[in-house]
Amino acid sequence: MKNQKGFTLIELMIVIAIIGLLIAIVIPDLLKTREQSEIESCRASLRGVQSALELYYTHYKYYPQKMLQLITEGYLSENSDKDPWNRLYRYEPIYAGGGAGDATGSSGGKTASNYLLGSDGPDGKKGTDDDIEPPINSKRHSYKQAGATAGTEEGGTEGEEGGDTGG
Repeated sequence: MKNQKGFTLIELMIVIAIIGLLIAIVIPDLLKTREQSEIESCRASLRGVQSALELYYTHYKYYPQKMLQLITEGYLSENSDKDPWNRLYRYEPIYAGGGAGDATGSSGGKTASNYLLGSDGPDGKKGTDDDIEPPINSKRHSYKQAGATAGTEEGGTEGEEGGDTGG
């Protein structure tokens, strides 16, 4: 029996331990990379939503009351109003003479001259560090900035674009 070739139990256990150690090192990096790709996908999708909002504004001279109008009128494809975690983007039009979500406005609610847009991020909770801001002109369309300037509407032209927030 001593001439039989094969692996001993200890050798097999050492190999399994090494494989387990490699998996323990690689899996967290893969999960982090996946989360980062979902965040970047969300930013790219927000850029598309912002482009659709600006196209809508160019056509009607006001922003829609609900994002669903962008889909029904063909500015966005179906489910383009959802983030990678399958939750609706936060969208609030800002009406002239009113604040975000104030549908009364000065001309019957059709004077939305700005908007707030964002995603609640991977955790799905509003106002946390992982919330994703709009990539175009984030100072003007961000929920975080809106909280800092509550009750005031920043000036600027509609075509004005800010840089990417980067992250």
